[in-house]
Amino acid sequence: MKRKLILTGIGLLGIYFTLSLVDLGYSHYLKKQALFSGEVQQWNEVKKGELKTDLAIFGSSRAFIHVNPKILAQKLDQKVYNFGLNGSKFGMQYYRFKQFLKYNPSPKTIVWVLDSFSFSKIDKLYQPNQYVPFMLFNDSLYQQLKPYPSTHLLDFIVPLWRYRDQSYWKDEVRKSQKLQKEGLYRYKGFRSYNRQWSVNLDELPAKSADFDQHEYVLLDEMINRCEAEKIQLIFVIAPEFIQGQHKMLNRDLIINRYKNTLAHDQLPFIDYSTDSLSYKKSLFYNSTHMNASGADAFSKELADDLLRILKEN
Repeated sequence: MKRKLILTGIGLLGIYFTLSLVDLGYSHYLKKQALFSGEVQQWNEVKKGELKTDLAIFGSSRAFIHVNPKILAQKLDQKVYNFGLNGSKFGMQYYRFKQFLKYNPSPKTIVWVLDSFSFSKIDKLYQPNQYVPFMLFNDSLYQQLKPYPSTHLLDFIVPLWRYRDQSYWKDEVRKSQKLQKEGLYRYKGFRSYNRQWSVNLDELPAKSADFDQHEYVLLDEMINRCEAEKIQLIFVIAPEFIQGQHKMLNRDLIINRYKNTLAHDQLPFIDYSTDSLSYKKSLFYNSTHMNASGADAFSKELADDLLRILKEN
């Protein structure tokens, strides 16, 4: 009886090991696809540990579609990479930052793009399936995602369980391959969109952004980490169309909070809210996102401002 139990246990372990290998192979295949606007590829680039950059950009979509690394690299004569995370708040941006430092050499400078919603409290992740290929046996990712209802422990410990809906994953792969059949969907983390204005501001209700004070402490944690790593931090509010800014009732209050915090730490803070770019509707496709022309115009101006700050320091 004892021998039978041992053999059964060995057999189950063999099955678990085999399924794990299949899982790792399938996940490796997915990591090469342009899934979820290229986010899966970007997480994979971070974890590969081959990103040697002088200047790193962090933030939400207002980083990844606004800051062109090629323009900054030419102006600053540095290696530049954009780690902007689409649809994210500061918590997940900070997780990407920590993963970047874990697997890659520290950059000399980090430019962090903040906005009114950076510290908004959210109950669900944006595009949570972008994390699926990285879940198996990944405790740090589990701890990061555990507060969200979409997170289940079985997805992290049972091989292939999270891929049980194969019709969904096959459809996502087909959609991603229409975007990019091979190679990276983004250029060094950046992707601009040549879109035209598509918003009726008169129909948008005015509202206030909520502010999660518990998550705001992560800002100090990140600042302290950069100080320990001897990384220069520069914070930015990217341009927003001026008429859309008025729809955010507590926008000034939130940005002033950033200014006070960063002034206390004597960190550079560049606010483009009232810059001439924010008044040019032709550079935006909605009130908070610039089109390709806008991204290039902003990147050129940002490069000049960064060059000045870097020379001063």
